[in-house]
Amino acid sequence: MTPEEMDQRIEFILQTQAQFEVNVGKLESNLARCETNIDKLRVSLADLAAVVRESLRLSDDRFSRFDERMNDLAEAQKTTDDRLKELAERVNALIDVVEGHITGPDQEASP
Repeated sequence: MTPEEMDQRIEFILQTQAQFEVNVGKLESNLARCETNIDKLRVSLADLAAVVRESLRLSDDRFSRFDERMNDLAEAQKTTDDRLKELAERVNALIDVVEGHITGPDQEASP
């Protein structure tokens, strides 16, 4: 190898090394930005998790209250049904008494 070829190779190696150092610097800068972004994402994810937990807690509370209200409503409906049945029986008994007075004691009530 001639001294000129050796100088060219040395120059090429030096340029390659310089470019490598520039690229490493860019990578270090990019890595620092990535680390910063990851830290921001961690904070955002923690905030999101807190919001989701609170939303679930609120939903659970609302469903519990809804279930209680539905149970109360079902119980009230049952009570209403029982009272309506009792009322129907009393009205039928009253109808029988009124029909008995209208038709007289010796006549049958018409169906």
